Amino acid sequence: MSSAIVVRGGPNAETAIRFAKGLAGILAACALWELVRATGVIDARDLPGLGDIAVAMASGFAEGQLLPALGATLWAWFLGLVCATVIGTAVGIALGLSRAADVIVRPVIEFLRPIPSVALIPVALVIMGLGLDLEIVLIAFASVWPVLFSVKTGVEDTDPRFLDTGRVLGLRRSETIGQIVLPNALPPLATGVRTAAAIALVLAITVELVAGQPGLGAYLSDHRIAGQAADVWAAVFLSGFLGYAVNLAFLELEKRALKWSADQRA
Repeated sequence: MSSAIVVRGGPNAETAIRFAKGLAGILAACALWELVRATGVIDARDLPGLGDIAVAMASGFAEGQLLPALGATLWAWFLGLVCATVIGTAVGIALGLSRAADVIVRPVIEFLRPIPSVALIPVALVIMGLGLDLEIVLIAFASVWPVLFSVKTGVEDTDPRFLDTGRVLGLRRSETIGQIVLPNALPPLATGVRTAAAIALVLAITVELVAGQPGLGAYLSDHRIAGQAADVWAAVFLSGFLGYAVNLAFLELEKRALKWSADQRA
């Protein structure tokens, strides 16, 4: 009788493989960037070299311009995301628990949801004027929807057997919500907040770019007007790094805070 021995790498080997694949993708993207510059498909003045962009980013931090801009963007992003999370969670729970409320409110939600937040900037400027409040409101408006619908879905998907068990045990409605419904909605809430975080970051930079609010968007706009392409791309790349870091941070937070959920166990 012959037996086959299968050698499998451990978690460290799998991590190394994933890292190698990701690194290969990054190197390929860098090579493609330089190839486009070399062929002249895009004017080299508008598409500076990666080295020039790295130098511009380092100079921006060294001269004390990029760090305050990054801080302003992150502060507006954080406040807008907190507002969206609080509002989306409260409304999502209410609509998930009440069929009547869902029927009444749904037409309003479906009317508001497709409206681009950027389209509201002129109206918000007239009503609120320039300032941090304007940015927070637009960020919250754009990012509230994934939180709201994720929480609503999580509440509606609560296993009826759990609710029946709660009734048999004599739990009050508030106790049923706190001990059964909300824990079931936490994994969808985490996914909704992670999605909302990316949307909030996009809106924060967009509002700064269009309305001139202090932050990465304003930094990008000012250097575009000055014709400093390397600094413009430095702000673009920094925005990409920031979005990637935010997503990784939320994924790690989900792993640590929701170890008990079925998704994390899988």
